[in-house]
Formats: sequence, C-alpha cells, structure tokens
Amino acid sequence: MKQTIMTLIAAITILTGCGGTHRDDDTRLTVAVSIEPQRYFVEQIAGDKAEVKTLVPSGAKPETYDLTPAQIIDLSHCKAYFTMGHMPFERTWADNYSDTHPHTNIINLSHGIEPIMTDHTHDSPAVSDTGHVFVEPHTWMSVANALIIARNVRDGLCIADPGNKAYYDSRCDTLCQRLKRLDRHIRTMLADADSTFLIYHPALSYFARDYGLTQVSIEREGKEPSPREMKDIIDRATAIGIRVLFIQPEYDDRAARTLTGETGTAIVKVNPLAYDWEKEMTAIAAALSHDRHPAQ
Repeated sequence: MKQTIMTLIAAITILTGCGGTHRDDDTRLTVAVSIEPQRYFVEQIAGDKAEVKTLVPSGAKPETYDLTPAQIIDLSHCKAYFTMGHMPFERTWADNYSDTHPHTNIINLSHGIEPIMTDHTHDSPAVSDTGHVFVEPHTWMSVANALIIARNVRDGLCIADPGNKAYYDSRCDTLCQRLKRLDRHIRTMLADADSTFLIYHPALSYFARDYGLTQVSIEREGKEPSPREMKDIIDRATAIGIRVLFIQPEYDDRAARTLTGETGTAIVKVNPLAYDWEKEMTAIAAALSHDRHPAQ
C-alpha cells in the first residue's frame, strides 16, 4: 500500500510539476485542510489572503476516507496543508507527500493538544499494536483546543506567507478573544445541564472533558452494539434519566431510534464536520441545558 501511494505521488509530481501557485492572476495562497471545521478556522485567520480547499467532502467519514488522485493534484499547488493530526488518510500518505513536495508546508493543527486515549478505534493508533489504545481524533470539538488550533493555523500561515505576519497575528488575536467569550457562554449554558449524554459515534470526548460531562457512546469499536450492549445502554440511560441522544448525519440512526423508543430520550442532530463550528458548539451546549439560552 505504501509503495502504491509513493508511485502515485511520484507520477502526479511528473504530470503537474512542483509549482506553488494555482493561477497567475491570483496572488492569494492556496492551502488545504482535511475537514470543513478546519476551513472555518483557517478562513477566520487568513481572511482574503488565502483560498482554502477541503479534502473530505460533505457526508463522507474522515475515518475511512481515501484521497483521490485529483485531490493529490490539487495539493501539489498548495503552499500549506493543515492536517487535523489523527485522520487515517493523513497518516497513510502525508510523509511520502512531504518528501516529494517540499514546497508544501504540512502543519498538524492538533500539535500541543493533550490527547484523549481510548479503547475505541478510529483507525488512528497511538499504541494499538500491543496495548489497544487509540487517540480520540475529534480534537477540534473543544473550545480549549480551538485556541491551540487557532494559534497553529496562524503559525502555519506565517510560515507560508511571512509577508502578512502582522495581518495573521491580528486576526488570530481577534478569533481567540471570540473563542474565550464562547467558552464563557457555554459554561453559563451548562451550569444547570445534564452531566451525561448519549451519542451514536463518540465525537464529543474533548467537549465532555472541557466541561466535566460524561459521554456514553452507542457505537462499539465502529460497529452497531450487540443486543446485550444495547440493553446495558438502555438500562443505564433509564437509571440516570439521560435526556439527550446526539446523532450525526453520516451514521445509520436505526440503533439510536430504537434506544429512544425504549428510554424516551430526545434525538438531537449534531454535525461535528459542519463548517460553522461555532454554531455547532453552541447548539450542543443548548441541547444539554435545561434552560434554553439564546445563541451568542
């Protein structure tokens, strides 16, 4: 598999060359990100100085996504690629790509974030071969982490475009102030919130860590729960009185609907892969709050 990727990248390099610009009449940077929430962060800081391309299309699962040859061609024209750090396809090809395209800066936006280790596999191992421990990859679903992500974005843009450093510094400072206000707003909403919630795919581990909440996942190691596991979840939800079950659009919701029929929990749609990250974070907190606070 590794040799195939190297061969593909080498062939694309020959076909496209190693140029770092995408249009002669466009002076903006061209940069790439893995998922839409990253595009949100990059655009908040880059402003009109960059065009941002997202690799994982809407509705696709980052855990199982493979880059297409056309996307690798697009990447050959990018000055920077912002990885999320724990996406399987990032790990599969990024090292080989950086060897053949040294003009493209590859920046890990999760650098400096304290990872959550879990036994739930997202095909992103930390010490998986022996200890079956995995890195929870949804690092962006946390306001505290978003502050780190924003600074990593700023640093990456300054490397790719040092002439606009003051511009990126200023916009990063503005975004960080807004993130701090968002954190205060969420803490206000969660002051009377449920401490435990259900979710189909465990994408809110970092959100739960930030605010002292407990996430109960329906999915088990990427699979539907067994009848026994489903019964255990139903019993726990009933005993605790869990009110909210989050489901994501890219996952089958049949098990979730079965569970709500047994427990009376409310299904709330959430999309961790949505572009409007701030809106999603506020909506998650609002769903958990007994007192529905208005959006910030």
